[in-house]
Amino acid sequence: MAQKETWLEELNDEQRKAVTYESGPLFVVAGAGTGKTKTLTSRIGYLIKYQNIEPYNILAVTFTNKAAREMKERLLDMVGPHAEGTTISTFHSFGLKVLRKFIEELPYGLTSNFSVIDDEDSKKIIKDVTKELNLDAKEYPLRFMRNFISNYKTKRETFIEDDNYERIFQAYKKYLLKNNLLDFDDLLIYTYELLIQSEKTRTYLQTRYTQILVDEFQDTDKIQYAIISIMASLHKNLFVVGDPDQSIYSFRGADYENTKKFLNEFGNQHILDRNYRSTNKILSKANKLIKHNQVRPFEKDLKSDLGEGSDIIYMPSDSDYRESAMVVNEIRRLIASGSYQYEDIAILYRNNSLSRHFEDALIQMGLPYVIYGGISFYERLEIKDILAYVRVILNPHQDFYVKRIINTPKRQIGLTTISKLEQHAHETGLSMFDAIESLDVNKPTKERLLTFKNLIKDLRLKLEQIDKLKEIVMMVFKETGYQQMLIDEKDDVATERMENIKELSSVFYQADFIYKGNIIEKTIQLLDQIALYTDLDKKDSDGDVIKLSTYHQVKGLEFKVVFMVAMEEGIFPSSHSNYNPEELEEERRIAYVGVTRAKEKLYLSYAYQRVLYGQFLDQTPSRFIKEMGLLETKKEPSVAQKTYQETNTQLKPSDKVSHTVFGNGVVITVDGDIATIAFPMPHGLKKLIQTHPSIKKI
Repeated sequence: MAQKETWLEELNDEQRKAVTYESGPLFVVAGAGTGKTKTLTSRIGYLIKYQNIEPYNILAVTFTNKAAREMKERLLDMVGPHAEGTTISTFHSFGLKVLRKFIEELPYGLTSNFSVIDDEDSKKIIKDVTKELNLDAKEYPLRFMRNFISNYKTKRETFIEDDNYERIFQAYKKYLLKNNLLDFDDLLIYTYELLIQSEKTRTYLQTRYTQILVDEFQDTDKIQYAIISIMASLHKNLFVVGDPDQSIYSFRGADYENTKKFLNEFGNQHILDRNYRSTNKILSKANKLIKHNQVRPFEKDLKSDLGEGSDIIYMPSDSDYRESAMVVNEIRRLIASGSYQYEDIAILYRNNSLSRHFEDALIQMGLPYVIYGGISFYERLEIKDILAYVRVILNPHQDFYVKRIINTPKRQIGLTTISKLEQHAHETGLSMFDAIESLDVNKPTKERLLTFKNLIKDLRLKLEQIDKLKEIVMMVFKETGYQQMLIDEKDDVATERMENIKELSSVFYQADFIYKGNIIEKTIQLLDQIALYTDLDKKDSDGDVIKLSTYHQVKGLEFKVVFMVAMEEGIFPSSHSNYNPEELEEERRIAYVGVTRAKEKLYLSYAYQRVLYGQFLDQTPSRFIKEMGLLETKKEPSVAQKTYQETNTQLKPSDKVSHTVFGNGVVITVDGDIATIAFPMPHGLKKLIQTHPSIKKI
């Protein structure tokens, strides 16, 4: 009995009330850091130990296999081996289990020995049926069509602008049925259809699972909610845990309305607002921020027993490079204090393309970091492709880079042809580029190879006529067909890749002011610098390293120190959200998730000027900063925020200056009080107030 009492006694009063709830439906509104998984697992333990519910009759569903595994391990520690019979799984794993038993109840001819295909298999089938329909594959890119079919099957709003979309979908569906195949979406769709169409299935599931529990309820989509709603309609014992204020996955189909549906259908809620992660000053800002959302099913204020803690610090800067320098310098100070390790610190941003400045600054300072759940800027596929093109344009005899781009975008130059070309080059002692002329292949293949060769030659001639480095990136992007390739892919991944290439043009733009020589010499110097950045040892994401990440990647995680960077209108919240109140509220929920990742220290930074897409843009602070009540708060003292002093005489172009952070630089232009100064990489071009005390003329 003592063991049973121990895990119950470890719960706070709010958690214990939820865990010991007698019966019936309950929505446990578990704010960030309030111990939701502990509460859910303890509820299962309570049902088994105190209400004598058989584990066989309990179903708990969550969203990842890792979460399901950890929940089961906790339950076994809590209750013992008797809990083994509890069904704890992801939605899709549960659907698979149901379908193995009942799929033959559906009128589609599917049998219980069906196979489940993965995403790559799905794309292969789409490719094959598109070809069989005599449709141009370029008009119906695989990733786009896979997303379309998924959305169409799950009844998300999908505008059909082309009748051939429907034809491809029907051919794909027919192929799966004929071959006894299911894709990932089918695991839920067919489970739902069984519950609707098969009384045998519905009766079995409703009778067996008398207790249903759902983790991360705010992330459920329409079909997932429908499944649990039907299953729970007999006994009404539906216990869900979630936080509508952390609903940030609408792009994956998560339905914010599910919370309202639950309350209308089942009623009853209980709020957990005692936070075990963050200090009260952090939670106070989070509470203020989220209250600006008009649509909130529950009002709650998170509170903590961890004390008031440090003030939240906001860090304005005059430029994006200054912002990254300030953040990295503050990280160095925190590490030097001995109070924190690198792994305690996270730099969070809204979009992946924003990582580049911070990567550059961290590399420059020699601080270890990892892109959490993502890829370093210069390691991203599209960046490596564009840079490979630039390298081949400068020197076409680099076989390594020629092999990378010769069929990117697709030019119908297959692996067999590339292998023949490589072998021929080896035998003749020529580079692959030069060996094209004498390669013995059929006429169409030869013409395609020569078209590629002429493209590189033409781009070399155009490069020599270019005045500004940034034009190189856009020239390669457009004239190689790379831009059209991404446009044709028609999805969010392609859009993000285009954003990254535009950010690369900003790198080239700033390099124009850093390096000396003609356009080719400057380009070579820049490529050399980038090579030095990307030649670092790969970091271990589980080691003592700083984490760089988007907000979505770190949901559910926590860090002692969090920097929320690029907090500017048009970036966060995104410009798209200005026209859609629902999107703006989701942006605010994303910011709320960011704030509540911080345990001890929270920094918010923004720049008044940022180089985006190869041009300077004036920026304004994110409305979220003001909504937290921070713009009226005292700022952290720093060089950038001290009173300006008249330390310089009037600067003029070509003057050499010294900066306390950026080192020595050269004045490029002067416009009133603002001097544009070129500093060494990774700092690049800065627009600074020339009388600022950090600048000295030398």
